[in-house]
Amino acid sequence: MTTHLLILTLGPVQDFIAQARRTRDLWYGSHLLSELGRAAARALAAGGANLVFPALKKGDSELEPCIAPLRADGIMPMSIANKLVAEVPSGVDAASLARKVRGAVMGYWREALAAPVKSRCAGLLAQGIDAIWDEQIDSFLEFSVSWAPLGDYAKTRRQLDSAIAARKLLRDFAPWKQVRGAVPKSSLNGARETVLRPSREREPDLARKYRIADGENLDAIDLVKRAGGEPEQFVPVVNVALASWIALASEEARSELQQVKNACREAGVARVARKDLPCAAPFPFDASVLLPSRWSSIFEEQGLEDDAERWGRKHIQPLLDKLCAPYPYVACLVADGDHVGRTIDSLGSAELHRGFSKALSRFANEARKIVEQQHRGVLVYAGGDDVLAFVPIPEALSCADNLRICFKTSIADATSSLPDDRRPTLSVGLGIGHVMESMGDLLALGREAEREAKCNRNALAIVVDKRSGGKRLWRACWSEDPVRNLRDSEKLLAERLPSRKAYEIAALLARLPQAAGGDDAGWSRVLSLEVRRCLSRVEGGSLKPEDAGLPIGTGNNFAELRRAVESWVARLLIARTLVQAAPYVRDRRQEVAA
Repeated sequence: MTTHLLILTLGPVQDFIAQARRTRDLWYGSHLLSELGRAAARALAAGGANLVFPALKKGDSELEPCIAPLRADGIMPMSIANKLVAEVPSGVDAASLARKVRGAVMGYWREALAAPVKSRCAGLLAQGIDAIWDEQIDSFLEFSVSWAPLGDYAKTRRQLDSAIAARKLLRDFAPWKQVRGAVPKSSLNGARETVLRPSREREPDLARKYRIADGENLDAIDLVKRAGGEPEQFVPVVNVALASWIALASEEARSELQQVKNACREAGVARVARKDLPCAAPFPFDASVLLPSRWSSIFEEQGLEDDAERWGRKHIQPLLDKLCAPYPYVACLVADGDHVGRTIDSLGSAELHRGFSKALSRFANEARKIVEQQHRGVLVYAGGDDVLAFVPIPEALSCADNLRICFKTSIADATSSLPDDRRPTLSVGLGIGHVMESMGDLLALGREAEREAKCNRNALAIVVDKRSGGKRLWRACWSEDPVRNLRDSEKLLAERLPSRKAYEIAALLARLPQAAGGDDAGWSRVLSLEVRRCLSRVEGGSLKPEDAGLPIGTGNNFAELRRAVESWVARLLIARTLVQAAPYVRDRRQEVAA
């Protein structure tokens, strides 16, 4: 027998992760896929294969299962990607190994991940649900594998990648054999029927524990996502959004914050048991209670007996009187490496790939520290060159920049044989949305921003979707120093330029044509002079466009000038959001100009 190269992929990925209403849905969905990848890697290593991606050996502690967010030693497990590459040595039958790996992954999914949820949630499940549960669980996993004799490593890998890609173009559309009929579909996935009882028949304590609202329905797979971990393990996205605000409160309003924590403890507000996370440690409760608009909903959802409005005015209002109102928006950070496939093609041996795999693992480990320990965020996933996280808006820019620098540093040695312009870079998208949007919508914002960053490559893109004011987009390459530009814009808004001026110039652009129509110089002059006129009428003296970060002349190409002004307006309006999100003590800063 000859040595074979084997590539294995697991799915579904993007759609499955995006089907989420709560933080626990999103986090556990991502964690679940990583655990299935870990099970596959464990089975490959146990079967005698030599792993390339991930570059782990049989017996490595990172191959041990970890259903909880943390291992027993308090360390977060390494995220395993859904694509694995391994060398199958001579004497090991690749086909038999592939079947064993599939059996091991399916067994782990059924017995270790799904079965405990079914047992814990018996008080929520409909009667006679076993057959439907089993069919939904068994139909979930997409397992694709391809192998070939290992001749030239790079050529063989490309052939296997093509075979896997071709297989993914095919879809199995097997009909459901087990159906209840006349029951709602899942609220997260309309393709599967709910396995839950009607709302009025569910065990109330279990429904509250796993935050299953009245009228919400879940299929077997989505129930595993919702109830796969203990509720206190998961940090609500609102805690991330308010992390900078809470940090300021713990310094400037310590006694008021302590009174709030005591009141939450007495009232029974849901706890967050993650002392290892800076975003959760200062306030180990659901931070929704800090938002007056959420008082009634939180007390109703969590079955608390006190009068919500009276409780909030008594315990929360003193804190809100001392600090500015918390800004209820959060940043969904999505980062992805640029030209990583090209890099893998350029590194044409298994050993070089193992070195690159280890470099990406180092980056993933450092990314966790950057997001969670340095910037008060929560990491949902970091595997290979992919990062998905939620961070408070005041920390988002520096977090993105630090991730970019870390990625470049982590892969430097592994890609030292490549010229600088052939080494991968990192594009980062920041999607900023309201904390009450669904996890799926927030994730969609982050992915939209990432796609915009990918248009330029090696870039940062920010999408702000306000509940009033519409959606704004701004992007720039890292070489243009977008973080400094945004910081300068924040300072400009705080000190000299009312934000209404950006809206005035935006209205001006709407009145001008998209194209010059043959009078390029004339329309360029009109736009340039109108911008100068608008900025000249600023309280405290005239402001030149150059001093506002907008160098313009009268001889520019109209299309180029228009794009430059549009980008400046977008940058100013996004900077305004960053200024609004910065927490402050009421008697130390005036409100941002409207």
